[in-house]
Amino acid sequence: MVENENSSESKNGGHVRAEVLSTERKKEIGKMGAHARWHTETPEVLCDGMLDLGGIKIPCYVTKDGQRLISGRGMQEALRLVDEKPTGREKPGSRLTRLLNNKTLKPLIYKGKSMDHFSPVKMRWQGRIINGHNAEMLADICEGILEARLSGLLKTPRQEIIAAQCQILHSAFSRVGIAALIDEATGYQKLRPADALRAYLSQILKDELSAWYQKFPDEFYENIYKLKGWEWPGMEKNRYSVVGLYTKDFYKRIAPGLNEEFDRRNPKDEKGNRKRKNHEYFNPDGEKLFAQQMFTAIQLQRACLRKSVKNKWAAWLEMMDEVLPRKEDTLSLGLSGSSWEREIDNAS
Repeated sequence: MVENENSSESKNGGHVRAEVLSTERKKEIGKMGAHARWHTETPEVLCDGMLDLGGIKIPCYVTKDGQRLISGRGMQEALRLVDEKPTGREKPGSRLTRLLNNKTLKPLIYKGKSMDHFSPVKMRWQGRIINGHNAEMLADICEGILEARLSGLLKTPRQEIIAAQCQILHSAFSRVGIAALIDEATGYQKLRPADALRAYLSQILKDELSAWYQKFPDEFYENIYKLKGWEWPGMEKNRYSVVGLYTKDFYKRIAPGLNEEFDRRNPKDEKGNRKRKNHEYFNPDGEKLFAQQMFTAIQLQRACLRKSVKNKWAAWLEMMDEVLPRKEDTLSLGLSGSSWEREIDNAS
């Protein structure tokens, strides 16, 4: 009985207090309550930086409670889930969500992990709330996708490209991990530069990707012959002249009008030879785009060669049209007056 009376008095006292408080004071108290709840529920970022994964800059964070987080956009870029020119129909992070919810891949990615492990994590950074993902999730996705590839469960061109990227990332993470363990065992972690492991990871990824930075690697042409059902003569022998048209088709998928620009800058002589190879005119940005396109083209070639279809060549072209469509000739080249064009002028 006494407890009820005290409770009633407490409630009445609260109402009376609320009546006498000014509007400004009520707002202030409300803000204080919201601020207290906000700070209690959402961890604050202690450190932030940029993780370099083979030229892809990914925002990363460490919260005061020790969570290592990667931005959602960065997670997508690391896995090559983000198109160079998004259609605008998809929300940020939607492709990552679809990948995690894929009925075939989900059991392999989530193996031994809770659902919360793959859920976005809210954090306070520079006075605002942002979302991130557990950094270990990237390695988990790589392991799941690679297991799916070994089991023959990958069905789409996009999944093949993701799997190739996962192989590169997984290899790099493993090597950095063993280096970190050795540093800890030997005490070198107290002596090494602050960014030593990050630089080591970046170098490993660049080495892993260097094969794709070659200009038209041998495998690209060898796979063309295999897809067509022709006998591969090797790079030392003259290739069928029609292969030159396939090379031009590849350039059409990089930028509109690129072949015409090469013909103007690097014309054929009376014997049909050019002074330089066309790809030598790319500046570093052009080389990066070229390498990304070549990486994708070869992964799609490999996928088609594994397919049990009658016309592997047609299957590859269909995949290329889906993932790397030809650019419309009516679009702006986007290179006029740029450093890329000036470099061509200087090289001519």
